Amino acid sequence: MTKEDMTSMSWALNGNHLKVYPVRTKEFYNIMVTAIGKPRKTSKCYVKLCIEIGNAKHVGKELYKQEVEMTSKITEIYKHYYKTRKK
Repeated sequence: MTKEDMTSMSWALNGNHLKVYPVRTKEFYNIMVTAIGKPRKTSKCYVKLCIEIGNAKHVGKELYKQEVEMTSKITEIYKHYYKTRKK
């Protein structure tokens, strides 16, 4: 994460301006993990992102895997709202 990413997240969370968090869906995808030295297959839920601004909650339509793709989208949302804030 860059300094700009951290600044935008800090602004949003410390000022209670907005929160972005994942919401689990009932759709799954498979991944390989290593547990006790043995590879095995496991499932994870796809998630949708929820943006909470004040009392309003907006759940997105896009499905994300619980990986870098989701994290980068959350960061992108925080940066967008930080850049468009009223100064």
